[in-house]
Amino acid sequence: MPKRILVVEDDPLVAMMLEDALGALGHDIVGDAGDIASALRHIATGEFDAAIVDVYLESGLPCDAVAEALATRSIPFLVATGGFVGQPGPCWNDRPILAKPFTVDSLEAALASLAQQ
Repeated sequence: MPKRILVVEDDPLVAMMLEDALGALGHDIVGDAGDIASALRHIATGEFDAAIVDVYLESGLPCDAVAEALATRSIPFLVATGGFVGQPGPCWNDRPILAKPFTVDSLEAALASLAQQ
């Protein structure tokens, strides 16, 4: 199961809740990114095992560039969404979904599914 996690979430409250839950589950948060540019900077370092990526950042902009960068580097990621219905692009295909609002149990199950990919 991944241990070092990047959180890509623009809602500070949701990001904080994710970080708290990840910490409770024994994971290290290597950083959080509230916008696409900072997420891409983190991805360039590659110093994490997996990511949790909100589908839409920055006032509704799709986060396809982040998903594509993660997929290119073969870094597994969860799709975090509160209302995501379809796949905005092929980079999102077959990714585990973490529905918001999430629970610690649903987060743990979603992370476990990453280990099976």
